[in-house]
Amino acid sequence: MQSVNLISDARFSDDKATVLHAVKTDQLAIDGLYLKPNQSTGWTKNPDGDRGYICVQGTGELVLETASVGNELRIALTVGSVALAPRGTFHEVVAGPQGMVASALAKFPVRVIERG
Repeated sequence: MQSVNLISDARFSDDKATVLHAVKTDQLAIDGLYLKPNQSTGWTKNPDGDRGYICVQGTGELVLETASVGNELRIALTVGSVALAPRGTFHEVVAGPQGMVASALAKFPVRVIERG
């Protein structure tokens, strides 16, 4: 059994959001996301499955691209909030002014496509 404490094992970077692969099995991936104030993960999508986000510390938003390109749905994330990025939907996580720690859950293997 793998175990990681998302708070005490926090790894922040000045350059970009940090992802810590906390737990991985042959069916599930659980990552820790570490964002300094106002950092974002950048736009990505997961074509093979949904991706769930749980806010563990701080605040932020899950931003989803809607059916019309350029339109966005913003979902507030506070401690304890859970939000879902549906399969095939471009999305990004954006930290609030105090930064944010979140957990991301997805079916393994996770294939990520970045918007370029």
